[in-house]
Amino acid sequence: MQELTPTVSIQQNALGLYTGIIQTKEGNILIDSPYRTDELKNWGSRSSKSDSLFLVLLDTQYDRTLSAKGCDCIIVSQSDYLLPARPRQQAVKLQEELLGSGDSHESIGSSSRPFSPEISFDQNMNLFFGGVEVLLEHHPGSNVAGIWATLPQEKVIFVGDSVMVNQPPFLAYSNPAAWAADLKLLASRAFKGYQIVSSRAGVVSQDQVRTMAKLMTFIQNSIENLKAKNADLDTYLELIPRVLKRIEYSPAEGELFFNRLRWGLTTYYELKQS
Repeated sequence: MQELTPTVSIQQNALGLYTGIIQTKEGNILIDSPYRTDELKNWGSRSSKSDSLFLVLLDTQYDRTLSAKGCDCIIVSQSDYLLPARPRQQAVKLQEELLGSGDSHESIGSSSRPFSPEISFDQNMNLFFGGVEVLLEHHPGSNVAGIWATLPQEKVIFVGDSVMVNQPPFLAYSNPAAWAADLKLLASRAFKGYQIVSSRAGVVSQDQVRTMAKLMTFIQNSIENLKAKNADLDTYLELIPRVLKRIEYSPAEGELFFNRLRWGLTTYYELKQS
């Protein structure tokens, strides 16, 4: 476990997510969830009360919904979490192929929602609990139901999958234009001095945010050009090697990242066509 402030810590769970715990006088607020219940118990033992009462899901990615199962908390999400995503047959087939090939640890979007959160909001929500303030804001760039969770007193912000380091982004349920705008904001003076927590990389710097912003600007411009040409799916998939050339990664990760982009672009394309 990595302590960011006396009340805020992060830890990478069994699915690879960097999840957060905010300790208050009345119990814990979780930002995403430990995958195993024994992890949750270990986290809770560090608080003045062992109960974790709130769980904030930062988006609809499959590993987040899977992690939240069995967590006895009040679940908080953005209201678009409840919207069913309906990719067409090609994306569904591709998802089955990825899971069948041993890629189940990869965080692909789920076309179903396993449960409904107890609390949801549209644009923003202030969570005051146990003397701690957490600001929840809708940022739909990386995901239709994406949330940023900010603790202004501690100067910590959880941004989910908005920032990826040496990894391609998840594009299936994204809004590339909004994503580029989100990254521009995150790299601005508004968040100078903040500890920025990425769900896939832990604490990241504003320089790493700017690197991600350049990648997303490239992807956004490329997709806008494809839309203008009314390009078919095969043409969208030709974008994959061009994106991968802009990322530093090991050869062992090549197939995994190729599949991530293939799934993401296929789902994104089919959702836009429906």
